[in-house]
Amino acid sequence: DSAWSEEEVAVDSDGTYGVKDSTVQGLLDEASKVLEGHPKLELESYGVGPQPIPGDGEPVFGQLKDIQGYYVAFSHSGATLGLIAGELLAGEIATGKEHPLLANFRPTRFS
Repeated sequence: DSAWSEEEVAVDSDGTYGVKDSTVQGLLDEASKVLEGHPKLELESYGVGPQPIPGDGEPVFGQLKDIQGYYVAFSHSGATLGLIAGELLAGEIATGKEHPLLANFRPTRFS
């Protein structure tokens, strides 16, 4: 359910964001269910805030022009694009050759 956060994340009067403790514990409990042995998970820390989305709404994948060897992978749809983006970027990192499928999503489009 993609709308769960609308009910569970609140903006406080000072502009900061908060999440109910029960929501955080529920997420930990659900994560435990899919791990071998169902270990009790404890929260180290978390952060919450507005979702950053590039101005054009498209993902950003590739090497930063001014920092050799520094690659970024940013996408609103990380769960669905993560595998293919990771594979394509790994190929670029390993070979030094840009993959054409990522051409429209390069960080240089913001230069």
